Amino acid sequence: MRGLYSLTALVVSCVTLLSSVVEAKSSTGNRVLVLLDSLAEKESYNQFWHQLQDRQFELVFKKADDSSIALLYFGESLYNHIIHFAPKTDKLSQHKALSNVQLVDFVKNGGNILAATGVDASDNVRALAAEFDIELDTETVFDHTNFDNEDHSLITTNEIIAPTTIIDAKSIEAPVLYTGTGLSVGKLPLSTAILTTGPDSFLADSYNKRTNAVGSITLVGSMQTRNNARVTFVGSLDLFSDKLIDASVKESKSGNQEFIAQLSQWTFQEKSVLKVVGHSHHKQNDTEQLDWYRVKDDIVYDVDIAEYKNDQWVPYKANDVQLEVIMLDPYIRTTLKQVPVQSGSFGRFEANLRLPDRYGVFTFKVNYKRSGLTYILAEDQVSIRPLRHNEYPRFLTAAYPYYASTGSMIVGFLVFSAIWLSTWGGKTSIRATKAKAN
Repeated sequence: MRGLYSLTALVVSCVTLLSSVVEAKSSTGNRVLVLLDSLAEKESYNQFWHQLQDRQFELVFKKADDSSIALLYFGESLYNHIIHFAPKTDKLSQHKALSNVQLVDFVKNGGNILAATGVDASDNVRALAAEFDIELDTETVFDHTNFDNEDHSLITTNEIIAPTTIIDAKSIEAPVLYTGTGLSVGKLPLSTAILTTGPDSFLADSYNKRTNAVGSITLVGSMQTRNNARVTFVGSLDLFSDKLIDASVKESKSGNQEFIAQLSQWTFQEKSVLKVVGHSHHKQNDTEQLDWYRVKDDIVYDVDIAEYKNDQWVPYKANDVQLEVIMLDPYIRTTLKQVPVQSGSFGRFEANLRLPDRYGVFTFKVNYKRSGLTYILAEDQVSIRPLRHNEYPRFLTAAYPYYASTGSMIVGFLVFSAIWLSTWGGKTSIRATKAKAN
């Protein structure tokens, strides 16, 4: 009976987990852990919470130093995403579940993190940002040119430099209001700067004490790890506050609401998510996929890619998907062309190619990595064999000059023989006739 109860509980939990994933607008799940320095700060970001709840996320609010927090239960992750709004809590390094080691492991397991900090960020948060190639500044960002309401630390910016796969800058008409510190994004190809200031901004301890005139300063940066988990750091908690969302900029509402909506959608994998539906290869004028081909065979390679957009999988469209035929080094690199499909939620990309005149074990690889999009990898390993003794052509085009020289030599020999026989042979017969007559 006890085993039956355990089995029933397990089935119910699995059904609940599957239903939450199916109903979620995120492609990875809808369970979010929100960490705050104090639960009283929750009211400052009500509009942001309502945004997420309208998108069917289940929010669990916890004080960051709560010792009861756990990220795993019997090896399974309890949350799909973490919102880290606790930059001042300095005891996380000793927390059994929220230390930087645990948070990095959370990302390694596919979880996403959205973190917001400020000038007074703890050393623990700075160390966490450094794990993802981001360095947080220690001073406030000021701008004497682009500011709001005579407060030079409350700056306005339209400098969205992220690709449209992360933020569609054209859809954000009003400037974004920002007050906080800056950050530096590393040079790794996995890292991306999203929002910056204008060229006249600088970092300072106070309004009258300029410490470092640096020009354009990065305000929001992100990293998409190799397993496609996404981590975003923002140098301002106030960016998400109701105060700045409702504030007006040049007689219009600020662009904060739309900006943080798109930023959270990308971070929580609600958009710009790709997956390989299938991939195949076969000889031209054939449909059977083989494990081996012959050198210089003409083959067709197909890969089907879907994109998660507007809560559903739709065909992905692109003109830069490439195929590589590799044996240690690429022997062939060609761009796949998109071809129409009668139905389906994927885009099909196809290449017609001739295999290299080299035998061995080759890999057909599509390794598609673009900023803002999840990385996709499709690989097939095939053998390419040489021609058998009876598969070579009877006559080689490259050998035609040798064939011609051999033929000309034979013709010359015949002509020479005919002339010689007709000349010396006739003389010999005449002499023989004379000798018989005598």
